[in-house]
Amino acid sequence: MTRRNEILHRFNLTDAETYGLTEAIVLYNLRFWIKKNKARGTNLYNGTTWTYNSYKKFSKVFPYLSESQIKRALTSLLKQGAIVKGNFNKKRYDRTNWYALVDESQSLTAGRNCSDEAIHYNGRVQSFEGPMPSLSTDDCVPPTPDTKTQILKHS
Repeated sequence: MTRRNEILHRFNLTDAETYGLTEAIVLYNLRFWIKKNKARGTNLYNGTTWTYNSYKKFSKVFPYLSESQIKRALTSLLKQGAIVKGNFNKKRYDRTNWYALVDESQSLTAGRNCSDEAIHYNGRVQSFEGPMPSLSTDDCVPPTPDTKTQILKHS
C-alpha cells in the first residue's frame, strides 16, 4: 500500500517551459486521465475524450496547490490553447468542468506512464523510456534528499 506522501507527481519539462510549472503539473494529470479514458472508451463526446474534476477534488490530488492556483492554471491552459472546457454532466445543476486536449494525440505521447526525464550534468535530457545505455548514476542529477542528515556523495 502506497502512503500519500510516497506518491510521485510528474510533469513534462517542455510543458513547464511552454505553459508554466503549475500548468504543466495539472496538464500531466489531465493527459493521464484522458489517456486512461480513451483506453477504456469512456467520456467520449463529439469525437473527443474528456476527463472531469472539480477544483476542490483537484486540490486533494495536488495538496500543495490551492483551489485558486488550480483554477488559474486551468484558465491559463484554456487561454494558451492547450485544453478545451465542456460540460457533459447529466444533472443541469452540476457545474463540474470537463476538460479535453486541443490535440488529443498529445495524450499518447506526453502523458505516458514512464515518461520522466532526467537532466544530466552536461545539460542533456535523457528520457527514462526504453534502454538507457548512456545513462549512469554519475550522469544524472541526484534527487533532493528527504532529510538534512542525508548526504549524497558524487564520485
